[in-house]
Amino acid sequence: MMKYIKKEQEPEKLRSWFNNQYDEEGNRLGCDYYDDVPSDVKRDVKEHLLKEQGFLCCYTGILIDTENSHIEHLKPYSICRNEKNYEDVNYFNLVTAYPGRNYKSQEDENDEDDELNQPSKKNKNSKKCPFGAHAKENWYERDNFVTPLQLDCEDRFKFDDFGKVQATNHQDTAAQITIEKLVLNHQRLIDLRKAAIDEAIFPIDIELDASDIQKIANGLYSQKNEEGKFRQFCLAIEQVARQLI
Repeated sequence: MMKYIKKEQEPEKLRSWFNNQYDEEGNRLGCDYYDDVPSDVKRDVKEHLLKEQGFLCCYTGILIDTENSHIEHLKPYSICRNEKNYEDVNYFNLVTAYPGRNYKSQEDENDEDDELNQPSKKNKNSKKCPFGAHAKENWYERDNFVTPLQLDCEDRFKFDDFGKVQATNHQDTAAQITIEKLVLNHQRLIDLRKAAIDEAIFPIDIELDASDIQKIANGLYSQKNEEGKFRQFCLAIEQVARQLI
């Protein structure tokens, strides 16, 4: 949260599909992302997005793969369809985000554990993740939304060693609203970030010296590994390291 994403050229499959969506009279067809885009094109787009993002969730910095992520519209799908400008199938409006289709909430897990002894009525929203893309839902305010496609996005958020995030500049209203709308200080997300920070900078088995901290601060974890992946929460880890120098 929130690592800059440098968008690459749209995948050939998506471009080819879109460029051929005309009827016999030459009229543009609907091109609805959910109704019209073939599944093989969606899979190809998702693979491109994951590689482009170094397998990090666009909003939270959680490490993702094809199973625990979904294709996310920065400008929500519903708004795109209302505006009828095909942005719902525009590659530059598409990113990958946590969670995936089979997301199981903490409440669901607890319900399964207690089911035999104390059956409980499940919350109708239990399948929604309380932070990130699910929390954002259909919210979109162009001037108040810091997206991972903005060059300065990494500099507009500040992490502490407890895993919390805040706007770097207290007068940056957009950063503050983005944190609020995406619920980026949800306790579960804070705990995940803190665990990653502790593992990288404050490991139990060894004590890092100044040179080790300096390497992290200089972007050690902002380099993709041999699988093309960034380290989970790499931005938060590196920021905390810089604060320790």
